[in-house]
Amino acid sequence: MIARLDHPGSGPARRWAAVNCAAQPVDLVLPVAETLAASVALALADFDGGWLVIEGATLANLDFVIPGDDPTGAHAAWYAGPHRMGAGTIDHLGLHAGRKDGAAWLHGHGWFSAPGWDGPRMGHILPLESRLAAPVRAHGWGVTGATLAVTQDVETGFPLFQPIPTTARDGAALITLRPNQDIGAALVAAATEVGITRGRVFGLGSLVHPRLRGQAPIDSFATEILLTEGRLMDGRADLKADIVTLAATTHQGWLEPGVNGVCVTAELLLIAD
Repeated sequence: MIARLDHPGSGPARRWAAVNCAAQPVDLVLPVAETLAASVALALADFDGGWLVIEGATLANLDFVIPGDDPTGAHAAWYAGPHRMGAGTIDHLGLHAGRKDGAAWLHGHGWFSAPGWDGPRMGHILPLESRLAAPVRAHGWGVTGATLAVTQDVETGFPLFQPIPTTARDGAALITLRPNQDIGAALVAAATEVGITRGRVFGLGSLVHPRLRGQAPIDSFATEILLTEGRLMDGRADLKADIVTLAATTHQGWLEPGVNGVCVTAELLLIAD
């Protein structure tokens, strides 16, 4: 059974959103801009959005958060931080690019470092507070036919990415998953709905008390995760993740099928074989 987390609002019966799209491999240079979100948007200007991986990038400013409690009680989970690295380095970051209130936005989880830094190493980067120090290469997928747009979610109380169609495309899908369902089983069901039964999975999200194959249960009611490998085939999703907990501890491994409940959201790009 999955571990569950009670959210403040009532959720809809439909527990995922899935929109077909096209995805093209990209190798881009992100220019220096006022914010990291703007740098990513400029690099992906020919697309509706995308999934990018950044490695070895020095930022003029790097701010991030990790999972935390909400002292107001308005949310089942919240953030701790911000942790301010200053001129820190993105060691490895995976991000979805989209829009919020009509402006560039991104949602990225990754690993960070800075000289003398003794705080958390993994977390959720802040896209408006963080800024590149120099242009940097990124690789991943440019998406057309759909985009991720932030909308206010009644169930969790968070502003969350949701996939929005733009033009008719196929070959891939943007998928978001709601809380309290196994991430792998829900992905299989959503993928079947959009006609994809085999493919590669990219993305990020959050889990409740994650379970990794061959490892002890992780004692954290909220975690942030970054998928590092993902395959969909034969009615099953095999997902490998990096995880950061409420205590800033980190874990890596393959998610145990059937027991990894989504905490707040999972945002996934599925590329059909």
